[in-house]
Amino acid sequence: MERQDTGEEGLQRYLDLPTQMIRTYLLAILARPLPEPGRRQEAFNPVETLLCYGLFELLNPHRYGGRNIDQVPDAVKSLALFFRRTAGSITNKMLNLDGSRSHSSRLEPLLYATLAEQPDLYASLYHAILSTARDISLGENALPDFLHGLGENAKRGELLGQYELPSSSQHLLREAGVQMELERVDQAFQLGDRLTEKLMERRVRLVQHYFARDVLRNCGYTCVFCGFSPYTLLKTGSSLLRASHIKPWAVSNERERVDMRNGLAACPMHDAAFDQGYIAVGDFYGVLRSGILQESIMKDQGVSPYFADLLSENLLLPANAQRPLSHYLEYHLQHIFRVDASI
Repeated sequence: MERQDTGEEGLQRYLDLPTQMIRTYLLAILARPLPEPGRRQEAFNPVETLLCYGLFELLNPHRYGGRNIDQVPDAVKSLALFFRRTAGSITNKMLNLDGSRSHSSRLEPLLYATLAEQPDLYASLYHAILSTARDISLGENALPDFLHGLGENAKRGELLGQYELPSSSQHLLREAGVQMELERVDQAFQLGDRLTEKLMERRVRLVQHYFARDVLRNCGYTCVFCGFSPYTLLKTGSSLLRASHIKPWAVSNERERVDMRNGLAACPMHDAAFDQGYIAVGDFYGVLRSGILQESIMKDQGVSPYFADLLSENLLLPANAQRPLSHYLEYHLQHIFRVDASI
């Protein structure tokens, strides 16, 4: 049975936000003076907290601290300016929300888990906040629509690279090896089994999202095997370009799963061929064809255009890209590549 406390009552302050209350919170932010150095900042209001939740799709707050906080994405800098806060206060709020800090209020991870479980609810809240902001003449420069389309991306709930992960929450958490962290979150916040699992599932899936996003950027939003580059369509949420691990996610350790150099971007055709071992990457980043694929090129109508004519002889990577590491490519050659002509 799930444990209850007064956190559920406080949760409604965030989930049941009428337009007038959103307007009140936005105007309160506008009236807020710039914080004086060394003075404690006032608490985040519900509108600020909800906008911070949306930022998880853009950045991993664990990557930013005192030394590199100035490198946060522009959306964070814009929100910090609007909130009259530092960028570090925003990333700290995000760490409270996802339960990374045991001393945070129970209400924050409860909100995170609830919104992760109901992406359509968050889309509605985000849409209401942005619409109200525009109604009171807060334009893009003051409060940017960082999820684009007034919540349409959030409504789809789409994260990149999820095709590599188990669809089942229980299987995902077991294979991700997060049992100790799951138990810590459960003991610290007592959200109940369902919401604790939802919180941890969201965190795991976001890590995969960050990995896939970094790989796509590193590869210039281009299939490294054929040069297919649907950048304009990618911005609409299409899955015409995939970013997958070279050494598969299921057998990679925690460090390897987030290493951009363990990933390649490819169109669905060549991604599937690489994943199933019909093509591989050898010395000097040359593209290899398996024996069974070469046989198919000669015998099967329609295969040659995709795996003879279009397939590059070497990986197509931008000049400034980080190259995949040799030990990942070697793993793929030894354990996945089909080295002979038998299926």
